[in-house]
Parts: sequence; C-alpha cells; structure tokens
Amino acid sequence: MLKYNVSLLLKPEVGAALGLDVDEVHQTLGDLKVDYVRGQFLLTRTTRGVLIKGQFSTELEAECVRCLEPFHLTLKVPMEEMFSFSAASDPIYFIDEGWLDLRQPLREQIVLALPIHSLCRIDCKGLCPTCGQNLNEGPCNCSTEEIDPRLAELKKLLS
Repeated sequence: MLKYNVSLLLKPEVGAALGLDVDEVHQTLGDLKVDYVRGQFLLTRTTRGVLIKGQFSTELEAECVRCLEPFHLTLKVPMEEMFSFSAASDPIYFIDEGWLDLRQPLREQIVLALPIHSLCRIDCKGLCPTCGQNLNEGPCNCSTEEIDPRLAELKKLLS
C-alpha cells in the first residue's frame, strides 16, 4: 500500500525522528509496476514538515536495448524528500491527516534511477541487423561480408 501513519511526528518538537522499514511486494506506482520495494528510511520532524531520508531497492521488468528481450532490472535508489504538514502551502508532497503516501516520490526516484540503456547482460550480442535473429541464442545464416557498393564492380572482375 505504501501509506504509513506518521501522526506520532505531528505533535513532537523539531528534531523528533522515527525509523520506517518498507517491505512491499507487487506494487503499482503510477505507470510503473514493481516486483518489490524494500528499504529503510529515517523520518525527521522539521519546522516545515517531515524530512524522509533513506535508501530502497526495487525490481521491475525492463527491455534490453540490444536484443529487445524483457528482463528483471534491480535498482538501489537513494531518496530524500520533504513532506509538508498541509497542502495549503502548495508543496509537492504533503502529509494527509497523519498519513504519508510514498507512491509518487518512490515512482519519481525510480524513473530518475533508470539507466538510459538497459542491458539484459553486459555481454549481450543484440540482434542481427539483416535478419533480426537474437545473436544471444546463436549465430544466424546471414553473410557477414560487407562490400562497399562503390567497389562491387571490382569484386565482379576478381571472380
């Protein structure tokens, strides 16, 4: 669910802290579906709200940019966000009646942590540019000899 009751931090003085362990499976964070979210956070009361600081790990399905096969991508993501006490001050995140909703900030941090080029493995061979065969599954029968079209007439003379 990724909603946590933090009403204990609404009344105490500035500097009060609370530890939060997150261990959730099969979560939907907006348009992202993750297999799990696990992490530890420290929630600290400030004059403006509650500062959440920590790190979490997650796993989601991604597509390899070379072979286009789906694979599970594991990420370790740091997070530091401020949650305001009310929505009246126009914050990005706020505490709603003592409840802290981590779905949106977790989603944003995951999107920021996604690699530009996701690879299923470091030595992925990709697809054959001619026939589209996945070269990780084996070689294709395409000719690997490339002839510059400007020299094709010379090849005809030599054969």
